[in-house]
Parts: sequence; structure tokens; C-alpha cells
Amino acid sequence: MASKELLLRIARMSHASLLTNEEIAEKLFAEKILTSRNTKRVRELIDEAVVYLLTEHETFEAAERGEKHLRLLESRLCKKFGLLDARVHPAGEPHSAAEYAGLLKRYGRTAAAYFDEISSTAEDNGEQLHVAVSGGQTILDMVSHLAERRRPNVHYYSAALIGRGGERASVHIGPETNASVAWSRSGRIPQHLFYGTVPPYDFKGEDRKGIPKKQIHNWVRGEILKQVKGFAATEAIGTVLKLTFQNVNMAIAGLGLVRPSTIDADYGTSHVERITMTNLLKPLGIDLDCLAEEGACGEISYCMFDRKGRGNPRWNFFAMPGEGTPYSGVEFYRRLVDQGKRVIVIAGARKWDALVPAINARLFNVLITDAHTAHRLLIG
Repeated sequence: MASKELLLRIARMSHASLLTNEEIAEKLFAEKILTSRNTKRVRELIDEAVVYLLTEHETFEAAERGEKHLRLLESRLCKKFGLLDARVHPAGEPHSAAEYAGLLKRYGRTAAAYFDEISSTAEDNGEQLHVAVSGGQTILDMVSHLAERRRPNVHYYSAALIGRGGERASVHIGPETNASVAWSRSGRIPQHLFYGTVPPYDFKGEDRKGIPKKQIHNWVRGEILKQVKGFAATEAIGTVLKLTFQNVNMAIAGLGLVRPSTIDADYGTSHVERITMTNLLKPLGIDLDCLAEEGACGEISYCMFDRKGRGNPRWNFFAMPGEGTPYSGVEFYRRLVDQGKRVIVIAGARKWDALVPAINARLFNVLITDAHTAHRLLIG
């Protein structure tokens, strides 16, 4: 088959310039494209051009139908769940850790494009965005795909203050990391990145020896909650949490599971790290089975919730915006949604047990997902 450039040129000469086959043959012979002035070869090229253009048209129509289908899914998701926005990527259910990691990259590109669109519109309208950024691999993939450009109207905040030392059992990416990456890709503007640091939780492993699992869990939880309150009570950290609570008008929120399925666990530690943040707690002595027995099924930006989307002060293991107000934990995000502010979540079928309660309880109002998950949500 001839090159597409030649086929397009033949089509233009025949149907736009209205040259005869003899004139086309003469022209192509003079340019040494044809070895003779044989009009039979010209007719063959015109036939090839017709086949090529029809094939291209069918491909375009199929792509257009696919785009329309995705836009319809987005519209139906918004209508059913009262979302402000949805972006659906044309993908199916992943069946391995590698497929899921690849899907996260595609989510990241889609979410980055959406955020760029929102921040550009806000800049044109003279609006300031104060954005709480969660931790996790999913959001790292998003902020890493942000185009490098100056965003003078965007201010980034860490969604939680996580104290941790050298962890052997977790490679979790914290919110301060993701906020810093987003800030760096937005021009590194002074005073547009806002977070604090707290020390690692301080209690000795030997203090837990010989204690039954549930008692260990409750003892560790008590120690963590005391230390979190201590952090929040300090003037410096208290100011960070207060200003974050007062200023934030948009969130890029991580969504995770409390306890992954056996299948997910079989995929390995790196996969589980992408779908749950609880490996931050497990090395300290917080038991995932105990949390599940208490009713915790998911978390949004480190704030755990049950199957009705309700939080519990006993599950607030980190220093969070809204500490000391009625809007701490999951209520911080529900409040943003109630105010009509964007809370963006990136999630698919691997996080189903957290996604369904969160979307039904309106803990977020912008969803970045895939076609497989969108269909499941709509028929559920």
C-alpha cells in the first residue's frame, strides 16, 4: 500500500483539483514518483485512497462513539450521586498488580489534566485555590503528571501531619511529599506550600510483649491518640492545623481500604501500599482485624469511616485539620462537599469496599475512575 501522504495527495488532485488521471500520471511521473505515465497505476492509487479514507473515517467514528459513551457515563455518575464532576478513563478491571500500577498512571494523567483545567479557570476568574493534598501513590502519580508551569493562584496544604521515623514495613508516600511535588511543578512560589512536621510516635515495642492482640491494639491506640492531642495542642502545630482548616477550599483526597482482600494481599506489599494507608499503623501495633471488627472499612485522606460513611474519634490516628472542632476527620471533607467545594477522589474497582460507602455518604464530589468501575457504580 502507498504511503498515506501519497494517498491523501492523490485524493486531493482527483477530487479537489479535478485533475484527470492523465494529468495526475504526468505530474507524478515528472516528480519520479511513478516510473511511467500509466493511468492504470493512478486508478489503483485512487482506489487505495478511497479504502484508506473510509477506514480512517470508521476509526474516527468509533473513537467518537467511545468518547460519547465515556461522556455519558460521566453525566450519569454526576446525576446519580450528585457529583460536581466525573472523569472516566476507557479501561477495564485490572487483574494483576502490574495492570493496576499501569491503570494508576492513566488515572494520574486524567486527574492532572482535570486539575490543570480547574486551576486555569480559577486563575482566569481571579480566584485563589487553597488545596489540601493527601498522600499515597495514586496522588503521587497525579501530581507527577502536572505540567510544569507557574500557578500563582494555587496554594498547597498537607492533608494530615504524619509523624514517623525509619519504617521497615511501609514505603507510604506522605501528604507533605505530594504537596511539595505539586508546589514544585507549579513554580515553587514562596508561601504557597503549607505544612508542619511532628515527631514519630514514641513508645517502646517491648512494652507490648505478652499482651493479647486486642489489648495491644487498644493500648497503642490510646498512646497514639494522646500524642496526637499533644501535637495539636502546641502553638506551632495548632496554628498549622487551624489555618489549613480555615483556608482550604479544595481537596485532592486519597481513598484507601482498611483491610485489603486476600487476593490483593497475594499481589504483594507494593500493591497493598497503593490501596491502603494502614501499613503506617500496623508496625506500631494497630491491628487491622480489630479496626474491621469495630466497623472501619475505608479511609479518606487518613480519616477512617464505616459502611455508612461515618467517622469515629477512636480512628483519628493522625493530626488533622479541624482538630478540636465538630469538623475533624471525615467531617472535614463532608463539610467541603456541603459547601460546594471540590473534593477530588481517584479510585477504581480495587477500592470498591471504600468507594461505595464514600460516594453514597457524599464524602467527595469529583470522581476520577475507569469505565469498568463507572458501570458497576451505575448498576449497583
